[in-house]
Formats: sequence, C-alpha cells, structure tokens
Amino acid sequence: MTARTLNRAPAAIALLAAGLAALATPARAELYWDFAYSGTGVSASGILITQDVPDGSGYYLATGILGQRNGSTITGLQPTGTAIPLNDPFEVDNLVRADGRLSSHGLGFATASGEYANLFRASWLSPARTVEFASRPALNRTTEEVVSWQFSARTEPLPAVPEPASAALLLAGVALVGTMAARRRAG
Repeated sequence: MTARTLNRAPAAIALLAAGLAALATPARAELYWDFAYSGTGVSASGILITQDVPDGSGYYLATGILGQRNGSTITGLQPTGTAIPLNDPFEVDNLVRADGRLSSHGLGFATASGEYANLFRASWLSPARTVEFASRPALNRTTEEVVSWQFSARTEPLPAVPEPASAALLLAGVALVGTMAARRRAG
C-alpha cells in the first residue's frame, strides 16, 4: 500500500460515513392525505402532505402536494400568503382540517400545463361548499366552479426515497472505496 493510498483512506471513509448518516437522518414528521375533487369540466386527485400537528383551530398546514388536475401533473403548492395568478388579492393559507374542511383562503397549486387552482371553503354559500377558482395566465382566463371534495387520511405513508444529494454522496463514497481497493489489489 502506498502513502498516497493511505492518505485517501480517511477521506473515503469520512465520505462514506457522511452518506450513510444522511440516509439515516429521520425525515421531518408529516401526515399524508388522499384528496379528490370534481365538478363541471374539472377533475383532480392526489396526495396532500401536511405538518403532523394542527394549529389551535384544528387546521394542518400543507407542505407538499402530488397528483393531477385534468390530466396535468400538479407541480407544487402556491406559497402561503400569496395569491395564484389572476386571483389577487385572495391569498392562500394552505390549511385543511382532518375532516377535510378547507379554510376560506384554501389551498393553491400549479400544474405542468400552466394552470393554477385555488380550492377554498365558500362559507357564504348556503350550505357552505368547496369551490375551485382556476386560472390560466397565458390565456388570461379564469373559471370558478363548485366542486365535490373528498379528503381522507392515508392508511400507509409514501415510500421512503432518499434525497438525491444524500444518495449521490453515498455512491461517491462507495465508488472511492472500491477504486482504492482495486488499486491496492493491482499494486
């Protein structure tokens, strides 16, 4: 074994240990909810990800969303405290209760097709209903539709997937250790 190989060994071991530690780090606590809604000309479904503890009013803050709306992939939540395009000044708060009740500000999200949606509880309707305000900024078009909203807790969490950076770090460490071992056998 050469001095050069010996100098690389601690770095390789440290890199490998860092990758393993990153993969073993527990994920933040989250809850997963199935959602679906439909109305005239609109159909959406997917998974809503929220913090695991509700606020004092029983609302959970949504932190992520996966799914499709009218066949287009949902790409992410509208940032809390902002309005979806063409819906100023109505800012979303991304709050939902375990019973499925949305707040009057509701959830906002974007789709891959360039559309945005804001689902909210219209408490001024009798009876109160869930409404979707949708916009397509490229066409300067908006729609508003009462929808049938279903919401329930998932019985199984999403499968664990390591962060890409953690997985890359682990693979780099394994490759370095493998390279060192091959050179040791050859030398």
